[in-house]
Amino acid sequence: MIFNPSFPYRLMHMATAAFVATAFFVGASGAWHLLRGRDNAAVRRMLSMAMWMALIVAPLQAVIGDMHGLNTLKHQPAKIAAIEGHWENTDDKPTPLILFGIPDMQAEKTRFAVEIPYLGSLILTHSLDKQIPALKAFAPEDRPNSTIISWSFRIMAGLGMLMIVVGLWSLWLRKRGTLYQCRPFLYLALFMGPSGLIALLAGWFTTEVGRQPWVVYGVMRTQDAVANHSVEQLTVTLVLFVLVYFSLFGTGIGYMMRLVRKGPQPHVDHGAHGGPGQSRTPARPLSAADEEN
Repeated sequence: MIFNPSFPYRLMHMATAAFVATAFFVGASGAWHLLRGRDNAAVRRMLSMAMWMALIVAPLQAVIGDMHGLNTLKHQPAKIAAIEGHWENTDDKPTPLILFGIPDMQAEKTRFAVEIPYLGSLILTHSLDKQIPALKAFAPEDRPNSTIISWSFRIMAGLGMLMIVVGLWSLWLRKRGTLYQCRPFLYLALFMGPSGLIALLAGWFTTEVGRQPWVVYGVMRTQDAVANHSVEQLTVTLVLFVLVYFSLFGTGIGYMMRLVRKGPQPHVDHGAHGGPGQSRTPARPLSAADEEN
């Protein structure tokens, strides 16, 4: 895994995604408190730090994503063709960018495609004349499901562009001195709270579905890696996984929502030592959640 040619790009992309997701979740929490009229230094600092992070990492993520795309084009060209819903090349014409469309795997075409000439070549190859491989260049059994990953990629990329817009808007409002009073911006920041997590999941759908039909790309097919287990065994295992993960995620999300409702607390100096019997500000999130407002 470490020596996989895509590893450095995936590592950077995923690490940056963690910062992006955190920034927008924290920013949404700050925006929620401001919209409710809870305007204090701690809440303002929460929103301010989140928007500074968004302003920095959202454009950085776009650059890393571009590098990752070039690497994928080199090593997994069928995935790029499926992401783009690009079925065939015409003569030596450059590849258009399909903004929207519905890839049809059986008919081997993308229905209702909205295309921008040349832009596909410019974005995917950084030139105005090069083509990307088309899906029809690969055997049907070697093609990823374009219907799924073309949309999962567009969800990820679309949210990424919106994140950049939010970061730039926050900078403009900061310069005008209205970052904490502009309600349309605060509502947008609030609704963008889960955007990082949604984009992250959409990106992994794109990566893993786009890798099919290979479990080890070009070496072993997924169907050849399937263990010889019965349907009953697999069903029990899947049900257990679902129950455990829903329990873990449900508990985690519930706990985070409790912290969000509580909000940041202004720092109170209760003494230098905070020894036994002395009140103090909790240093751990779990301690903070246990206290009543």
